Amino acid sequence: MSQNEKELEKRSKRMLKLFTMAAESGMKFGDFKGPIPAFSKWLNGKIISAKRGEVLIEFEVRAEMANPTGLLHGGMQCAMMDDTIGVMTVTLGYEGFLISIDFHVDYLGKVKVGEKVKVKGKMVREGRNIVHAIAEIYNMENELIATSNSNLLKTSYTPEIVKAVDNGL
Repeated sequence: MSQNEKELEKRSKRMLKLFTMAAESGMKFGDFKGPIPAFSKWLNGKIISAKRGEVLIEFEVRAEMANPTGLLHGGMQCAMMDDTIGVMTVTLGYEGFLISIDFHVDYLGKVKVGEKVKVKGKMVREGRNIVHAIAEIYNMENELIATSNSNLLKTSYTPEIVKAVDNGL
C-alpha cells in the first residue's frame, strides 16, 4: 500500500468515526459545532449510518421546503440528494473536494410537510479523476420517492471539514 493510499484510508476511518459518533448520538447537522457548510446545517439531516462510499441520512420535511401544494419541492429533493452524495464523498478519504459536474434526477413519488425521508448516497465507481455516485430518497415506509446520479470531479481544494479532521477534530 502506497503512502497516499495509507493517508486516504486513515482519513476515511477518522471521518467514519466522526459520522458514527454523530449517528449514535442522534445529532443533526444543524447541531454540529465544526466546519459544516451552512446549507447542510439548514437542511439539518441526521446521519443514520455510514461506511466508506455509502451513507444514509434522515431529513424532516419542513414548510419552507415545500412547493405550493404542501409537498416536498423538487429542488429540495435534488438538494437533499446532492448533499447526501457530498457527505458520502467525504467518507472516501480524499484530501481534495469532489465537485459535481453533472446531476440527473428522476422524481417518482411525493412527501408531505411534516414527514421524514431517508436519503441513501452511494459511490458506484471510483475512477482516477471522476467518482460516479447515486442517491435515492425513500419515505419512512421505504417507498422510493426520487433517484439521482452524479459524476464528481476530484479537485485540489481542501474543505474545512477535511482540514479539521486531519488536525484531530
